Amino acid sequence: MKTKPLGPFLGINTRLPDYSLRTKEGDFVKDAVNVDLLNDGSFRRRRSADIAQAMTAPHSLGHGYLVRASVLYKVTLPTYTETLASLLSTNDPMSYALEGDLYCTNGTDRLRITSAGTVYPWAMPTPAEPVVTQIAGTLKKGTYQVAVSYCNTTTGEESGVSASNNFHVSSDNAGLRITVPSATTGATHANIYVSTINGGVPFYQKQVALGGTTDVTALVAGREAVQRFEEPMPAGSRVFFFNGRMCVVNGKTLYYGLPYRHGYYLPLEGRIDFHEDIAIAVANQAGIYVATASQTFFFAGLSVAEIEAVQNPLPYGAVKGTEFMLPRIDQVGWFGRHGVVVADKHGQISPLMEKQVALSTVPASGVSGVFEDGDVVRVVSCGWCVNLSNGGATRYTGYDFTSYWGDFATSSDGLYNLRGVAKVPALVMLGTEDFSTERLKMVPAAYVGGEFGGPMELVVTTPKQGTYSYVARDYSPDMEMQRIDPGKGLKDNWYSFTLNNRDGFDFTLASVSFAPVASGRRI
Repeated sequence: MKTKPLGPFLGINTRLPDYSLRTKEGDFVKDAVNVDLLNDGSFRRRRSADIAQAMTAPHSLGHGYLVRASVLYKVTLPTYTETLASLLSTNDPMSYALEGDLYCTNGTDRLRITSAGTVYPWAMPTPAEPVVTQIAGTLKKGTYQVAVSYCNTTTGEESGVSASNNFHVSSDNAGLRITVPSATTGATHANIYVSTINGGVPFYQKQVALGGTTDVTALVAGREAVQRFEEPMPAGSRVFFFNGRMCVVNGKTLYYGLPYRHGYYLPLEGRIDFHEDIAIAVANQAGIYVATASQTFFFAGLSVAEIEAVQNPLPYGAVKGTEFMLPRIDQVGWFGRHGVVVADKHGQISPLMEKQVALSTVPASGVSGVFEDGDVVRVVSCGWCVNLSNGGATRYTGYDFTSYWGDFATSSDGLYNLRGVAKVPALVMLGTEDFSTERLKMVPAAYVGGEFGGPMELVVTTPKQGTYSYVARDYSPDMEMQRIDPGKGLKDNWYSFTLNNRDGFDFTLASVSFAPVASGRRI
């Protein structure tokens, strides 16, 4: 009989039967665990994840920060050090978005961190309507609108302006005594606004210390109080930016802020409501993708404030927290019940795994990591690894991380380096073969081509004779062919084969071939 070669490999396929994994393009496999599928169709054992710093339940690693036990720490890597950045109100996952400063939210807390590491609220609160009393001064009888705001003289930030107190001055030669808002985190002073007599718009009068009262006995021609309808954006489970606007996900609502005034929005306008909780929201240059557990919506346009309702949502639901970005090709993606999907700037979505892999269940939440090794770009999410060039999928075990950032990740027992050197058990389950004949046959030789840090093990299973394991005669770290000799007593119609690195050593598997010998009998 002719030698039966396998390869190039195409990744896992759970939709085809075990005995029909060959296609014109190459060979699918029944399973592939802890290996990466390369662009040329070979398998490479994944890099190990080695503990870099033991700690209890860290999470939300990103932009040089992580969370542990309701505390936000600034960290350095790869040599780990940590500095307390902020005490938090909750230990829920933190989302980060960098736009000049770093904006952070965990559904309760809302922080803005400068490049120097100074922590502020991401917006100052809008003060309540001020209390006003009449005193002596130079103002004429009439009605004056009086409003106040918080400001920070160090950063130049100003809060939204309070509702106006439409105060009536009962006589000429009067003045206004205004209660100044009390101290609040992030504010250093208060700005005072007063309209002209019977005017409709308050104008800036002066800046004063917080607390107590201040008097306005004569008006000055200051700037208009343009922030008088603004409020701080609510906290949420995710924060990101789209064309100069800050966006926040909170439950069933996507909030969007004022252009280039990060942390503030118009409550009457800046929201889009959905019928389900939002699982992911991610933007590229041409729009925003929002997905619930069952549907995906694409809002195209340069401004989120001008987008129109989506008439035909797509059926690609998402697992909460799994969004990722591919900035080099201006694509985004996520993990859902169709596996890993990627989406372009035109609203086109490609389910990379759907034709090959049927998922029976998906987790309620997860995280995704994007990794590049030369020309191989892969996404790891919810136990799966997908090559973005060819769409081939493999599985990762022992990779239960709660956040990724660069080459590091967090898990329940600490911080991990994803480019470790430890051994990793891996296997490739090749499927079931009858070698294109119904006759009984033996397989006295198998050949594996690739680079191996140890002798590969071939596990052979037949319906009548059970399971046996055989080890390669030799191995080499260079690209060579290695021979494995199955037992000469094995004789059956069907054979199932699995290759594994029995000691967890590194390897690249480029090809597999078998040399079957047929007998004259079928049974």
